[in-house]
Amino acid sequence: MRLSGGAKARRPLLAPKGVRTRPTSAKVREALFAVLGKRIEEARVLDLFAGSGALGLEAMSRGAGSVVFVDNDADAVMAVRRNAVRVIEEKDRFRIMPMLAIRALRVLRGTFDIVLVDPPYDRGAREELATLMQRGLVATDGVVVVEHRTGEDAPLPESLKVLKSAKYGDTTLTFAAVRPARESLPEDRAAESVLATKSRQPARREKSRR
Repeated sequence: MRLSGGAKARRPLLAPKGVRTRPTSAKVREALFAVLGKRIEEARVLDLFAGSGALGLEAMSRGAGSVVFVDNDADAVMAVRRNAVRVIEEKDRFRIMPMLAIRALRVLRGTFDIVLVDPPYDRGAREELATLMQRGLVATDGVVVVEHRTGEDAPLPESLKVLKSAKYGDTTLTFAAVRPARESLPEDRAAESVLATKSRQPARREKSRR
């Protein structure tokens, strides 16, 4: 497994031992970051159910400002740690939280510009997505990306609205944004506006309060 783009493209990554993790394919990773475009630049990224850390590391390779990895599996945490030190030169630009995603969401502070959610397909992330929004962890112009099984809907809370869904075999990526209290545009036009605006402007960088 290798990074597919950015400054560290082709850098090899270690996968966690065993069969408990399902690494996102290079094709899907490339498609995901093609949709995000320039909004990844200097973004603060949260990688939930990180596994090998491939999604968060791909974001860093492509110009993200910082990343928080969350996974409770010991083999996954070890793989993330080994991969991160190979890809991210500045240690203060990444953080690894070896715990359940729901617990991490209850203690994290600040907001994230990009949230990557790739849970085991059989369990989903309904509670985690609800908690993410309840705690206000997504920036007002941020994007949440959920990877899930094709043919099933992403379990988004009402506070998130779908921007785009794209199918890649048995994998579907759903991109969502924070739903404003009042929307001045029809939903489809508002969604297009969010992606277009952030694609033209570099994302801000927020310092983590740890």
